[in-house]
Amino acid sequence: MDTVDPGSQIQSSKVDIDHACDLLREHHRNREDIHRAEKAITLRIKAKCRRLCAATMPEASRKKVKDEADKLYKSMRNGAEHLLVREALVVCDSLFAARRILESRRKDFEKDMRKVARTLPVHPWAVATRGFGELGLAQIVGECGDLSLYSNPAKLWKRLGLAVIEGGRQRKVTGADALIHGYSPSRRSVMWSIGDSMVKASPSHYRDIYLARKELEVEKAKAEGLTVVPAEKIPKGKESDYRSQGHVHSRAKRYMEKRLVRDLWSAWKEASK
Repeated sequence: MDTVDPGSQIQSSKVDIDHACDLLREHHRNREDIHRAEKAITLRIKAKCRRLCAATMPEASRKKVKDEADKLYKSMRNGAEHLLVREALVVCDSLFAARRILESRRKDFEKDMRKVARTLPVHPWAVATRGFGELGLAQIVGECGDLSLYSNPAKLWKRLGLAVIEGGRQRKVTGADALIHGYSPSRRSVMWSIGDSMVKASPSHYRDIYLARKELEVEKAKAEGLTVVPAEKIPKGKESDYRSQGHVHSRAKRYMEKRLVRDLWSAWKEASK
């Protein structure tokens, strides 16, 4: 009876993972290109809404015009009543049609990404993680490739823009520090969107992590002598005495995202043994 060389099985498995990572990288890039085009069209539609509203509200403040334009945009999306909706649809109809085409193509790529993600050894862990799932896994692999190539979670954090660099948050900087930070806004945006989805997934393990961290961030702010309030309630000139609720949210969300990436890295390592 023929025997199978274990080494050939390992090599075949490695090739399969490499192929899956290559496919996800390409699908992800195509999806991101289309998604950016979708967002550009959405911004163009909203700009048209603001112009229409501004023409009928010459004395209104910019904020009121923007708020009314948001209502107009939503009315075109969900059929709600608005005095300008018919006029807006006339000037925006072709833009909506173009966006529908892009949306359909983006969903095709997302379907392909989910299909490839199902071939990865860590897939069961991903689908069991509420708020994450196949698309989240596919996006991270599309940005980072084979996670087993990262010797520790910290290197994966840096790839995704979540690292701590010289005591501060990894961010976009200029000059020589740009090489040290190695920050990519597009990669950080992917992780931000995944984190946003997971914060909203309730009940879930990672939402609990977020909420617990949020409470801790509030306590830390108080220990520093700061008052936590909504950003709009911070008096001008007194910013150093306050910490905004948005800042607290961002810190807690970032912490949760790092925990997710760390756990994904560990699950990938375990599943690839």
